Amino acid sequence: MRVKVLLQITAGDGAPGELEEIASLTKSVDRPEDLGLSLAESKALLTGAQHRIVAAQTKAWTEKRRCCETCGRSRRSKGSYPLVFRTLFGDVRLASPRLHRCSCHEGDGPATSSPLTELLPDHVAPERLYLETRWASLVPYAAAAQLLSDVLPIGAGVNATTLRQHVLRVAERVEAELPEERPSFIDGCPADWQALPVPEGCIVVALDGGYVRDWVERKRNFEIIVGRSLPEDRPARYLGLVHGYDRKPKRRLVDVLTSQGLQANQDITFLTDGGEAVRALTLNLNTA
Repeated sequence: MRVKVLLQITAGDGAPGELEEIASLTKSVDRPEDLGLSLAESKALLTGAQHRIVAAQTKAWTEKRRCCETCGRSRRSKGSYPLVFRTLFGDVRLASPRLHRCSCHEGDGPATSSPLTELLPDHVAPERLYLETRWASLVPYAAAAQLLSDVLPIGAGVNATTLRQHVLRVAERVEAELPEERPSFIDGCPADWQALPVPEGCIVVALDGGYVRDWVERKRNFEIIVGRSLPEDRPARYLGLVHGYDRKPKRRLVDVLTSQGLQANQDITFLTDGGEAVRALTLNLNTA
């Protein structure tokens, strides 16, 4: 049995594009494992579709930005340079065009610009960063990289080092988005809290501290604090920080509680080991 998979991309104006063959498979029915797509065949199919879809989308993006936003004239091209966009379904190699600055912006900004850098500043798909970060939080980097390459057509584009770099990039971005620390997070007047809706239930937060030996300075230990927030009607969330190093410990805890729908009139029950650092983290947080 011969199976051909064709892809047709329709432009925004509704004009249908040409049919492109993205996979050609020869299938037999001799064994149970012959039925349907194999893992290798599915990877090849996803890779072929991803390359063509991304190429069509990026081409449309750059064409829209070829004209100057001020005067509308088409900007001159200065060639292109190779760009690799790393996705869950393979690394897509693109030609990123470089465009000259329009004459109406003479002396304003760089002489050339690349529209694709606006769309792909990190060269990594957000969905891939999400999945890499999620899996790396559950197993070691090397194991997460192996699992990703086992089930997705990522191939040689993922390894423990790359995965670690991507996870650190996500952590830095999340850290930058975290608001500033405050000594107290009790806002408003208690009299106003009565007008708030009745909370869904109590939130129980378990916090514990412990010491970990420094990997470099073997005679030195540092304290870590980990926690789990358990609302009655929502999924649990976790947090972790290094005491004395983290500059936003309370804000980190409040951010977790806020994401779970914390209200000013809601009860919070803290379960701790009694350590001073852990207890200090809970001060001025319980607004009920």
